Amino acid sequence: MKTSLRRFFLLIALVMSVIVVQSAFAETITGAIEEITTKPNTITIDETVFNGIKINYLRNQYNIDLETGMQVTLDYYEFECTDGTIKNMITDITVGDVTVHLR
Repeated sequence: MKTSLRRFFLLIALVMSVIVVQSAFAETITGAIEEITTKPNTITIDETVFNGIKINYLRNQYNIDLETGMQVTLDYYEFECTDGTIKNMITDITVGDVTVHLR
């Protein structure tokens, strides 16, 4: 029993540290959407590609239909994949006065 509790608290600590690290290194960008792709779900702002946009989630849950030219604000962090490529992962998106937390 003590071992499983210890593992549980270790898991909680790991999850919390990942959340804290992500928010500590988060960056923000505001601009017009230049391109939207669906496989994978990405948007491009200022010639920079951002991943993790969850297009269907925004449309179905918040009635936000992203379009090129639309002004948005993104909070994101850089994620290094195992192959060494860097992806910009979106944590929050603001469209108008609505902010949606994505991860």
